Amino acid sequence: MILSGCVAVTAAWAQRPAVHAVVDLAHEFSFYADGRFARQYLDGHKAVTSWGALYRLDLTNANLLVLLACAPQLKYVPEDVAAIQGFLSEGGGVALFGVSDSGPQNELARIFGATFAKGARPPLRPVEALGVAEVQGGVGMRLALEQPDRWTVLVSDAGGDPVAAMRRVGKGRLLVLARSLAGQRPDASDPVNAAWLAPVLERLAAGKPVDPSRPFRGRGLTPGDTVEDHDGLKLHYSDYLKPYARAMFDISQRVKPVLEARMGVPLSEGMASEIGLLATGGGGFSSGRVIGLAVWWGGFPEREDSMIEFISHESVHSWVLPFAEIWNEPIATYVGNLVMIDMGHAEEANRRIERTIAGARKHDPEMRLYDLEGKSLSGAPRLEGGALRDIHWGKTYWIWEELRKERPDILARYFQAKRRLAQPGTVTSYGPNETVAVLSAALGRDLFPWFREHGFDVARERSQVL
Repeated sequence: MILSGCVAVTAAWAQRPAVHAVVDLAHEFSFYADGRFARQYLDGHKAVTSWGALYRLDLTNANLLVLLACAPQLKYVPEDVAAIQGFLSEGGGVALFGVSDSGPQNELARIFGATFAKGARPPLRPVEALGVAEVQGGVGMRLALEQPDRWTVLVSDAGGDPVAAMRRVGKGRLLVLARSLAGQRPDASDPVNAAWLAPVLERLAAGKPVDPSRPFRGRGLTPGDTVEDHDGLKLHYSDYLKPYARAMFDISQRVKPVLEARMGVPLSEGMASEIGLLATGGGGFSSGRVIGLAVWWGGFPEREDSMIEFISHESVHSWVLPFAEIWNEPIATYVGNLVMIDMGHAEEANRRIERTIAGARKHDPEMRLYDLEGKSLSGAPRLEGGALRDIHWGKTYWIWEELRKERPDILARYFQAKRRLAQPGTVTSYGPNETVAVLSAALGRDLFPWFREHGFDVARERSQVL
């Protein structure tokens, strides 16, 4: 029995092996997998992420491989399978999570004699050796196991079907379990089952000693498996995303001049100079220099309207630097909607703008009660949760729509004025007072009274921008 060497949780913690874990991001990107899983279940150990092809990664000084997900548009190629099997044969541990009874995770599990299936029934029951009384989290997938005598079941459902099971493969160990048994939130606020899952992961890794004194590195988004240099713009992507690279580059290049016309200023030097493609349909980021783009956002490449907005959104985050905006997220999407209009998708873009403003009007019908943080000058109760989000986004859109009625080019004039007036060194912060001062310069009249009439506690004398 595999657990005979693992014994209870308390004993497993008493002799903690050194763990060098790799969390795979190349088959499916998520903000949770980018460090949050390691924070919850590998505390005190070394963990890195791999954004490039798995079979290209040097695993010689790693002993744990975590495979949280694989997007349905991708698969584990034969080179990946060979790398996983070789890692196991050398004593490495692999944790394979499954969320569906179909798709790449299930195809990989079948190679090792396990299949994810629907229909697990609560409550979930841990084996005594785990040293816990209950298993947390959703029910998720159950497992069908070939040659059950080769497996040690760790968690079962009410009907006795396995939900988490482990077996030896070569000198190593493979853990196959329902994805719902681990956390998923990007803020790492849900470390479910850490009391038993963390020690089990350590036991998985124990069959392959690692050298803590030697370098242990992952593979980041840059440089990626492939780097294309397009006149100074670098495009990074993994081998898996090569079929999507041309379409992603083409649309990003079509968006850029339209976006620059809307913003009124070019990108600051070095900003958004690198694009990395992410294996996901949701979620991207901007670090200023590097933009991460989800390749299947909004159904791309079959449809492009949402991708136009998405690329614009992430680019705007770089465009506004060195000072982020008070309405940083909503203005990025708002500009994306304007670019959609310019690129032939006016009906959909206007619908999105109107819907977002309508969300704010539910809480502030005349747009005079609240600022963007849900605070009120008139003593109205402070907004929280979904209502705060409605105001933050909807009132931002409304303000810009009102100002555009007066000057259709106000967005460009605003960013031109911001570049001129909000210089690092003369301005140390950029909040509501500075924003209204720059808007006043851009519009050519004092907007402080107008903003106060609409719920903002702003004053010219408090602004660093003169």
